[in-house]
Amino acid sequence: MVKYAKANPGKLTVATNGEGGFPHLAFEHLRTMAGFTYTHVPYKGSAAIATDIIGGQVMAGIDGITGMTPHIKSERLRLLATTNKTRPALWPNHPVAAEDVPGYDSGGWFGYAAPAKTPREMILKLNEEINRAMRAPEVAEKLEAAALIIRTESPEFFAEVLKSDYDKYGKLVKAIGYVPQ
Repeated sequence: MVKYAKANPGKLTVATNGEGGFPHLAFEHLRTMAGFTYTHVPYKGSAAIATDIIGGQVMAGIDGITGMTPHIKSERLRLLATTNKTRPALWPNHPVAAEDVPGYDSGGWFGYAAPAKTPREMILKLNEEINRAMRAPEVAEKLEAAALIIRTESPEFFAEVLKSDYDKYGKLVKAIGYVPQ
């Protein structure tokens, strides 16, 4: 895809679930690191992206893996790469984007939040219980079947992820001159 985009400036059409959302910024991150151009096709949400890739209305898309998984399994879509640093257990034979664009990492995540004034001991207890639930075999199995990578970490780890992403995507937004529409 990167080779095609470089050889055909602006001709690659890529769907995202909306302008300025994580998938859009993750793809902009890839674009800036790899040095290519493309035509962004923002959707109002994720539902139609797979349908329009399958139908040929757009050439590619970037979205959460869980919505794409059924179409990849049915071979109606081809997984080109994932944006995390490591390959999901469900797709061990499919590359991560960093294999073609060294240093690229735009892994998405899900996390839990509580009101700012929640007592520390409550935060630690919630973290412990959420992590325990995530490691439960029946939960882990379902999450991995959806191609999600399970990370059970501390609240401090999650705070660092938030800070790091805020810094990374803040710089990216400024560098590309993105202005919300």
